[in-house]
Amino acid sequence: MYYHVYSSPLQNCPLFRNDADRRFFLNRIVLCLQSLNIQIYAFCLMDNHVHFLISGNESDILKLFFDIKREYGRWAGRSDGPVEVKLDDFEISMRPIKGEDDFKIVVAYILRNPVPAGLGSPTSYKWSSAFLYFNPWLNMLRKDSVKEYGTLRLRAEIGRRGELPGMPLLDGIFNPMNWCNYKKVEQLFGRPIELFKLLGKYGIENEEEGKMEQIEKNAHNDSFILSKVQEYCTINGVDRVDCLTTVEERALACSLRDRWGASKKQIERILGNATSILR
Repeated sequence: MYYHVYSSPLQNCPLFRNDADRRFFLNRIVLCLQSLNIQIYAFCLMDNHVHFLISGNESDILKLFFDIKREYGRWAGRSDGPVEVKLDDFEISMRPIKGEDDFKIVVAYILRNPVPAGLGSPTSYKWSSAFLYFNPWLNMLRKDSVKEYGTLRLRAEIGRRGELPGMPLLDGIFNPMNWCNYKKVEQLFGRPIELFKLLGKYGIENEEEGKMEQIEKNAHNDSFILSKVQEYCTINGVDRVDCLTTVEERALACSLRDRWGASKKQIERILGNATSILR
């Protein structure tokens, strides 16, 4: 199954403060991929959120980003910098992709993310997979081995002492040619002009974001909502919902409805709330 996986934009702080943060995030993705049956086809790291086009089962993808959030949180917490990175609001959403046309639109949407933000064209933006597709000079890019880059240096940068993947590095990042399946994207588009036409299509952001909004309203199943309830209880220092005060319980119900799109019946199933609280 193919998914457009994206994170909620952080509102009060950046997700990435500098290039070192971005390198850590991508290299950690590669390390986590080693133990999961997942393929990545496109990606883009923005200042306060990320986008990925991924195939795999839902549980593996959720595990990937759970691990990334944990490890990146440790990295961001120990790194010195003028801005603190807070990952409380870093949440992943997944939109299932239906068919080849949908796949192409998601690729174009992800690669176009820097354009509305005023960060340049898709091919000039450094922190996406745009440079991989239909690039006749791809194999001529300078690549370093882990040994040339410095094993100790790389281990320090990614916070890992164990064995490292045996793939070359590109500007301090495990070369995306080795872990991003760009050839599948090229195969689907067939010709460079087809990709560039879609990259220049007016309104493609509205088309994809409309689908994303619809998913946000309907995507969360009971197990996901229950995980948010458990997080809320932990934050408030209790083990169960029935240990919350009425005010806390009402605030939780509002959060489930407004932030996570839970329906009244779903909240009632999960919380077992009285009608007065739900109303």
